[in-house]
Amino acid sequence: MSTVAARPLETGWLDDTPVEDNVIRQFVRNQADLDAVQAVAAGGRIAEAPGVALADAAFDLAYANQATLQRPLTGLDDPVLDVVDDFWTGARERPHALLSVWPTPDLRPRGWELEGHPMLVVRAPGPHASAERPGVSIEVATTPEQLALSERVVIDGFPMPDGPIGSLFPPALLDSKVIVRLGRVDGEVAAATRGYTAHGVVNLCLAATLPIARRRGVWAAMVWARVDDAPDLPAMAFTSDHSRPGFVRMGFLPITRCSLWVRH
Repeated sequence: MSTVAARPLETGWLDDTPVEDNVIRQFVRNQADLDAVQAVAAGGRIAEAPGVALADAAFDLAYANQATLQRPLTGLDDPVLDVVDDFWTGARERPHALLSVWPTPDLRPRGWELEGHPMLVVRAPGPHASAERPGVSIEVATTPEQLALSERVVIDGFPMPDGPIGSLFPPALLDSKVIVRLGRVDGEVAAATRGYTAHGVVNLCLAATLPIARRRGVWAAMVWARVDDAPDLPAMAFTSDHSRPGFVRMGFLPITRCSLWVRH
């Protein structure tokens, strides 16, 4: 009689589940790789263990220093959470985040604060309406100077903590698959965005618009520009309730709410 243990029934989140098993698995793998590229470009640290990918971009912003779960947590004593704690030993003073596309236990006993439940949205491949709007132009950042302009827009547009320019969009990103774009309205820099294509999905992973450009169509133009990076693939994003209606109007479907936790 064989003593080889039978493989567990497929859940979609086993350690050896193929990435292409489902679009949510593709997204969390994409997000993990994006965080790693960002951290390495910034001179930071990365690590990975079954169930979680970790990146520390050494920037004073929680979302730049993130653990992205690759499976649901089993409880407060899940060993994945110990891996996350160990990664931040010696760097706990730097804010960091934990992203789960599944509901989680209450992580406050482990020192986390609930930031919110952003919505995961997805758009199937297919044609879309024209993105052209009067006075609106989109350009890919191909120089350190354009990256610096984009970073300034992101800092002012969210807003987020100021820091040495080049911390959020380091020049090394120009040698990666991360695509940073600048949006202009009537020739003035007014928006910035970031996109990343990997593992069969396009990740619309950051967008900021300055107040002078809102309601001018530049945000939508940047969405379509990133969709068109790989029009034959699904486009995905996790988004705030503020931006969600815009995505829905553009054909994105709300799939599930994520859980985003932070430690400061």
